[in-house]
Amino acid sequence: MIVGFDYWNVLSHYPRQVSHLMAVHQAAGDEVHVISAIGHGRIGTVEAEVREVTDVPVVHEVVFSHTRESPELKLAKCFELGIEIFYDDREDVCRLLAANGILALRVPRGGRAGDEAAERT
Repeated sequence: MIVGFDYWNVLSHYPRQVSHLMAVHQAAGDEVHVISAIGHGRIGTVEAEVREVTDVPVVHEVVFSHTRESPELKLAKCFELGIEIFYDDREDVCRLLAANGILALRVPRGGRAGDEAAERT
């Protein structure tokens, strides 16, 4: 299996638990990736943050002009990488991935921010 994890509100907010899930996937022989949708001002910043909490082999940034682009950008990257399972906090991302044959597992985020408002830009 090829498995993907979102960074913000998933790995960033549950580093111990998500790092454990990553390790379990890797121990099972799965290929693990982190995919983070970010604004132009954050280009090149995600990998260093990920490396502070885990040693997952591959980190990808997909860059949006507006947070509403995040679902389509993540879907395209999942297709490119052959990802079959993806963990994300955004309901709209999970719905789109699931509609396209990817098992999308939603990680609830704290607070009341909607999907777009919860994204870092």
